[in-house]
Amino acid sequence: MSMHEVNLVPPSIADRVARGRASRRVMLASACIGTVALGIALTARWIDARSAQMLAAAREAGAPVIALDEEIAKLRSEQRDIVASVELQRSVGVAIPASGLVRAIAGALPAGALLEKIDLNYENVQGTNKKIRRVAKDTPTTRELVGEIAGIAADESDVNSIVDGLGALAPISQVSLESSRSREFRGHNAREFRVKFRVDLDRRWKLPEITAAGAAVAESAKEAGQ
Repeated sequence: MSMHEVNLVPPSIADRVARGRASRRVMLASACIGTVALGIALTARWIDARSAQMLAAAREAGAPVIALDEEIAKLRSEQRDIVASVELQRSVGVAIPASGLVRAIAGALPAGALLEKIDLNYENVQGTNKKIRRVAKDTPTTRELVGEIAGIAADESDVNSIVDGLGALAPISQVSLESSRSREFRGHNAREFRVKFRVDLDRRWKLPEITAAGAAVAESAKEAGQ
Protein backbone atom coordinates (compact mmCIF):
# COMPACT_ATOMS: atom_id res chain seq x y z
CA MET A 1 0.00 0.00 0.00
CA SER A 2 1.57 3.22 -1.12
CA MET A 3 1.63 6.35 1.06
CA HIS A 4 1.07 9.80 -0.47
CA GLU A 5 2.29 12.96 1.30
CA VAL A 6 -0.45 15.36 1.80
CA ASN A 7 0.53 19.00 2.36
CA LEU A 8 -2.29 20.82 4.01
CA VAL A 9 -0.35 24.18 4.28
CA PRO A 10 -1.46 26.62 1.70
CA PRO A 11 1.24 27.79 -0.75
CA SER A 12 1.01 31.36 0.49
CA ILE A 13 1.73 30.31 4.04
CA ALA A 14 4.61 28.10 2.91
CA ASP A 15 6.13 31.00 0.99
CA ARG A 16 5.81 33.29 4.01
CA VAL A 17 7.53 30.73 6.23
CA ALA A 18 10.37 30.30 3.71
CA ARG A 19 10.85 34.06 3.46
CA GLY A 20 10.98 34.32 7.23
CA ARG A 21 13.65 31.67 7.44
CA ALA A 22 15.68 33.41 4.74
CA SER A 23 15.33 36.76 6.54
CA ARG A 24 16.57 35.25 9.80
CA ARG A 25 19.59 33.78 8.02
CA VAL A 26 20.34 37.14 6.42
CA MET A 27 20.02 38.94 9.75
CA LEU A 28 22.28 36.40 11.42
CA ALA A 29 24.87 36.77 8.68
CA SER A 30 24.62 40.56 8.93
CA ALA A 31 25.08 40.39 12.68
CA CYS A 32 28.17 38.21 12.24
CA ILE A 33 29.60 40.53 9.63
CA GLY A 34 28.88 43.57 11.83
CA THR A 35 30.58 41.92 14.79
CA VAL A 36 33.63 41.08 12.69
CA ALA A 37 33.74 44.65 11.29
CA LEU A 38 33.47 46.12 14.80
CA GLY A 39 36.30 43.87 15.95
CA ILE A 40 38.45 44.91 13.01
CA ALA A 41 37.71 48.60 13.67
CA LEU A 42 38.58 48.28 17.36
CA THR A 43 41.76 46.39 16.50
CA ALA A 44 42.76 49.02 13.93
CA ARG A 45 42.12 51.82 16.43
CA TRP A 46 44.22 50.06 19.05
CA ILE A 47 47.04 49.48 16.54
CA ASP A 48 46.88 53.16 15.49
CA ALA A 49 47.03 54.35 19.10
CA ARG A 50 49.86 51.94 19.85
CA SER A 51 51.77 53.10 16.77
CA ALA A 52 51.32 56.73 17.79
CA GLN A 53 52.67 55.97 21.26
CA MET A 54 55.64 54.10 19.83
CA LEU A 55 56.35 56.94 17.37
CA ALA A 56 56.19 59.53 20.15
CA ALA A 57 58.51 57.43 22.30
CA ALA A 58 60.92 57.00 19.37
CA ARG A 59 60.92 60.73 18.68
CA GLU A 60 61.51 61.52 22.32
CA ALA A 61 64.34 59.00 22.52
CA GLY A 62 65.88 60.21 19.24
CA ALA A 63 65.47 63.94 19.93
CA PRO A 64 69.03 64.37 21.29
CA VAL A 65 70.47 62.56 18.25
CA ILE A 66 68.42 64.68 15.86
CA ALA A 67 69.45 67.85 17.69
CA LEU A 68 73.09 66.75 17.55
CA ASP A 69 72.85 66.06 13.81
CA GLU A 70 71.28 69.47 13.24
CA GLU A 71 74.02 71.14 15.31
CA ILE A 72 76.72 69.30 13.36
CA ALA A 73 75.13 70.33 10.07
CA LYS A 74 74.97 73.95 11.29
CA LEU A 75 78.62 73.91 12.38
CA ARG A 76 79.68 72.44 9.05
CA SER A 77 77.80 75.15 7.22
CA GLU A 78 79.44 77.82 9.38
CA GLN A 79 82.83 76.20 8.79
CA ARG A 80 82.31 76.33 5.03
CA ASP A 81 81.35 80.01 5.29
CA ILE A 82 84.43 80.77 7.41
CA VAL A 83 86.74 78.91 5.04
CA ALA A 84 85.24 80.76 2.08
CA SER A 85 85.72 84.10 3.88
CA VAL A 86 89.32 83.27 4.76
CA GLU A 87 90.10 82.22 1.20
CA LEU A 88 88.53 85.42 -0.11
CA GLN A 89 90.53 87.49 2.38
CA ARG A 90 93.74 85.71 1.46
CA SER A 91 93.06 86.17 -2.25
CA VAL A 92 92.62 89.94 -2.04
CA GLY A 93 94.21 90.93 1.27
CA VAL A 94 97.79 91.84 2.12
CA ALA A 95 99.26 90.04 5.10
CA ILE A 96 102.09 92.51 5.69
CA PRO A 97 101.28 96.22 6.08
CA ALA A 98 103.70 98.53 4.34
CA SER A 99 104.10 100.74 7.42
CA GLY A 100 105.37 97.86 9.54
CA LEU A 101 107.77 96.78 6.83
CA VAL A 102 109.14 100.31 6.49
CA ARG A 103 109.74 100.50 10.24
CA ALA A 104 111.53 97.15 10.14
CA ILE A 105 113.74 98.29 7.24
CA ALA A 106 114.57 101.53 9.01
CA GLY A 107 115.47 99.59 12.14
CA ALA A 108 117.81 97.35 10.15
CA LEU A 109 119.91 100.25 8.82
CA PRO A 110 123.31 100.86 10.41
CA ALA A 111 124.00 104.07 12.25
CA GLY A 112 124.78 106.95 9.91
CA ALA A 113 122.94 105.49 6.90
CA LEU A 114 120.45 107.78 5.18
CA LEU A 115 117.48 106.71 3.06
CA GLU A 116 116.64 108.97 0.14
CA LYS A 117 114.00 106.78 -1.51
CA ILE A 118 111.89 103.78 -0.67
CA ASP A 119 109.48 102.20 -3.17
CA LEU A 120 107.05 99.39 -2.38
CA ASN A 121 105.02 97.87 -5.22
CA TYR A 122 102.47 95.11 -4.75
CA GLU A 123 102.33 92.59 -7.60
CA ASN A 124 99.56 90.06 -8.31
CA VAL A 125 97.76 90.97 -5.09
CA GLN A 126 94.43 89.97 -6.65
CA GLY A 127 95.79 86.50 -7.34
CA THR A 128 95.51 86.78 -11.13
CA ASN A 129 96.77 83.96 -13.31
CA LYS A 130 98.95 84.14 -16.37
CA LYS A 131 99.75 81.70 -19.14
CA ILE A 132 103.35 80.78 -19.78
CA ARG A 133 104.40 79.89 -23.34
CA ARG A 134 101.07 78.67 -24.61
CA VAL A 135 100.65 76.22 -21.76
CA ALA A 136 97.06 74.98 -21.75
CA LYS A 137 96.39 75.43 -18.06
CA ASP A 138 96.91 78.59 -16.03
CA THR A 139 99.85 78.85 -13.67
CA PRO A 140 99.12 80.87 -10.52
CA THR A 141 101.50 83.77 -10.06
CA THR A 142 103.10 84.53 -6.72
CA ARG A 143 101.67 87.41 -4.77
CA GLU A 144 104.62 89.49 -3.68
CA LEU A 145 105.82 92.92 -2.75
CA VAL A 146 108.74 94.32 -4.72
CA GLY A 147 110.69 96.95 -2.84
CA GLU A 148 113.61 99.21 -3.57
CA ILE A 149 115.53 101.49 -1.26
CA ALA A 150 118.16 104.04 -2.18
CA GLY A 151 120.31 106.20 0.01
CA ILE A 152 123.75 107.01 1.36
CA ALA A 153 126.01 104.97 3.62
CA ALA A 154 129.31 105.85 5.19
CA ASP A 155 131.34 103.22 3.35
CA GLU A 156 131.15 99.92 1.48
CA SER A 157 131.06 98.02 4.74
CA ASP A 158 127.87 99.80 5.72
CA VAL A 159 126.38 99.03 2.31
CA ASN A 160 127.07 95.33 2.84
CA SER A 161 125.61 95.63 6.31
CA ILE A 162 122.42 97.05 4.81
CA VAL A 163 122.14 94.13 2.38
CA ASP A 164 122.74 91.63 5.17
CA GLY A 165 120.30 93.43 7.45
CA LEU A 166 117.51 93.30 4.88
CA GLY A 167 118.21 89.63 4.21
CA ALA A 168 117.94 88.93 7.96
CA LEU A 169 114.37 90.27 8.11
CA ALA A 170 112.02 87.29 8.14
CA PRO A 171 109.66 88.10 5.25
CA ILE A 172 112.24 89.60 2.90
CA SER A 173 113.94 87.45 0.29
CA GLN A 174 115.95 87.89 -2.90
CA VAL A 175 117.87 90.92 -1.69
CA SER A 176 120.13 92.28 -4.40
CA LEU A 177 122.54 95.21 -4.49
CA GLU A 178 121.72 97.06 -7.70
CA SER A 179 124.42 99.70 -7.45
CA SER A 180 127.02 101.14 -5.09
CA ARG A 181 129.17 104.08 -6.06
CA SER A 182 131.18 106.87 -4.51
CA ARG A 183 129.51 110.15 -3.73
CA GLU A 184 130.45 113.27 -1.89
CA PHE A 185 128.01 114.08 0.88
CA ARG A 186 128.42 117.17 3.07
CA GLY A 187 132.09 117.38 2.24
CA HIS A 188 132.84 113.71 2.96
CA ASN A 189 133.26 110.66 0.78
CA ALA A 190 130.29 108.34 1.04
CA ARG A 191 128.64 105.47 -0.82
CA GLU A 192 125.44 105.89 -2.75
CA PHE A 193 123.55 102.58 -2.88
CA ARG A 194 120.41 101.09 -4.38
CA VAL A 195 119.03 97.78 -3.12
CA LYS A 196 116.06 95.72 -4.32
CA PHE A 197 114.20 93.01 -2.45
CA ARG A 198 111.06 90.91 -2.62
CA VAL A 199 108.48 89.80 -0.02
CA ASP A 200 106.33 86.69 -0.45
CA LEU A 201 102.78 87.77 0.47
CA ASP A 202 101.39 84.23 0.38
CA ARG A 203 103.34 83.33 3.50
CA ARG A 204 102.10 84.36 6.92
CA TRP A 205 104.28 86.55 9.06
CA LYS A 206 103.67 88.13 12.43
CA LEU A 207 104.39 91.84 12.50
CA PRO A 208 106.02 91.73 15.97
CA GLU A 209 108.53 89.20 14.61
CA ILE A 210 109.32 91.53 11.70
CA THR A 211 109.94 94.58 13.87
CA ALA A 212 111.82 92.50 16.42
CA ALA A 213 114.09 91.20 13.67
CA GLY A 214 114.74 94.75 12.52
CA ALA A 215 115.57 95.86 16.06
CA ALA A 216 117.92 92.89 16.50
CA VAL A 217 119.75 93.71 13.27
CA ALA A 218 120.11 97.36 14.29
CA GLU A 219 121.41 96.37 17.73
CA SER A 220 123.99 94.02 16.21
CA ALA A 221 125.07 96.77 13.84
CA LYS A 222 125.57 99.17 16.76
CA GLU A 223 127.61 96.60 18.63
CA ALA A 224 129.75 95.98 15.55
CA GLY A 225 130.35 99.72 15.21
CA GLN A 226 131.45 99.99 18.82
